[in-house]
Amino acid sequence: MANKTRWIKSRIRSVSETKKITRAMYLISASKVKRLRDRLDSTRPYFEKVNEFMKDLILHGIKTPHILFEGSYKEGKKKIGVIVISGDKGLCGGYNANVLRSTTSLYENFAKEGDVTFFPIGVVGRNFLVRHGYQVEEDFNYQTQSVSVKLARLISQRIVKKYYTGEIHEVYIVYTKLVSTIKQEVTIKKLLPLDKTEFGIEEDKSDEMIIYEPDPVSVLDIVIYEYIKGIIFGAMMDSYVSELAARMTAMDNATKSADEMIQKLILKLNRERQAVITQEISEIISGAAALK
Repeated sequence: MANKTRWIKSRIRSVSETKKITRAMYLISASKVKRLRDRLDSTRPYFEKVNEFMKDLILHGIKTPHILFEGSYKEGKKKIGVIVISGDKGLCGGYNANVLRSTTSLYENFAKEGDVTFFPIGVVGRNFLVRHGYQVEEDFNYQTQSVSVKLARLISQRIVKKYYTGEIHEVYIVYTKLVSTIKQEVTIKKLLPLDKTEFGIEEDKSDEMIIYEPDPVSVLDIVIYEYIKGIIFGAMMDSYVSELAARMTAMDNATKSADEMIQKLILKLNRERQAVITQEISEIISGAAALK
């Protein structure tokens, strides 16, 4: 009986220590979510302006076929590049599992068309893809928590250059979009080649009042890096905030579960104590009766 009481007390201490950890992780994630959302909101106007400029450039300037719209694929096996943004750590519910499930499903569809190369951002995603034998860009090793405009620019330069040189013919990005703190959606977006309909352009138009120097194509070749950088930065930021929100929810649920477990253990401990007291009283009464 005494051993069982000691085991319950030890279990309560263990769960209480775990609860402190989950509570601390919840508070840290909550503070980071707010800070990163403010940062994303502060940088959004710039990238929205770049998107508007791209739309205006396409609408009024590009009159000739361009590799960014027509694509670089001619014949043979198509080379498809997929940027996958996952988390750097676990303990965030089903966040990483959802991203990797969508990635493997996308691979099954693309593998029928050609060779698929993954460009992973995030430790969990990279480890998963390497472990399961998928083709991964060797020196492409970045962490989601290191999200910055500088990193997004570096990635966009590498991806666009590979597209221009024909190393990859199509580029997609898989990331998680934050809907709310309790809901995140895995999103798949095509980056290259560009689709004019995504800019709200159904047909080519021109405006002789707008003149691009030295010419629209040269301007597009420069702006495309900023455009892709904006999408990658937004996707990385969205994914990181989604990871933190998922971790915040998971740690909050874990803390509540720890509270419930502690309450049950305390109730069980009280019952054991009551049983010990009852047994001792019974022994005293039996002893007293034996002395009469």
